[in-house]
Amino acid sequence: MIQKRLLRLLPILLITLLLGSCASTSKAPESKSNEAKSFNALADKGTVYLYRTGRAVGAAGQLIVKINSMDAGGTGPGTFFKWDLKPGTYTFSSSTGESSAVVQIDVKAGQIYFVRQDARMGINNGRVTIKEVDSNKGQKELNNCKLLVSSYIPE
Repeated sequence: MIQKRLLRLLPILLITLLLGSCASTSKAPESKSNEAKSFNALADKGTVYLYRTGRAVGAAGQLIVKINSMDAGGTGPGTFFKWDLKPGTYTFSSSTGESSAVVQIDVKAGQIYFVRQDARMGINNGRVTIKEVDSNKGQKELNNCKLLVSSYIPE
C-alpha cells in the first residue's frame, strides 16, 4: 500500500526537483529597483541598462548575459541589469542553442545606454536578440521591469 503511494508520488517529486534546480534570477529589493530607475548619469562612468520586457513568447526561459565574455547573470521576463562602467568598449552577448546576439558599446563617462534583449520562439531552444535602443524607448520600457543582482563586478 505504501509502495503504491510512493510510486504515484515519484513523478511529482521528480518534476518538483527538476523545476527547483533550474537557474533563477535574483531580484534586487524594490527600493534598489526604484533607485536604479532615476536614470542619473555619473560624471566619471557610463551607465548601461540591459533589459528584457515581459513578453509572453519565450517568457519561460532565462537568458544568460555576458560582458566581455564574463558571466553577468540571467534575465527573465520583465527584468533588467544596471552597470556603472569605466569608459571603454564593452561587448554584451547572449546565446541559446539556436542563436547568439552581440552588441558592442563604446561607453563614455556621463552617458547612459539602453540595451534591449528579446527572446523569440525557435525550433528547440528559442532565439535571442540584443540591440541598443534610444533613451526615450529604453526608459519607457524599463520602467515596467525589476532590477536584477548581477554577478559581473565592474573594475
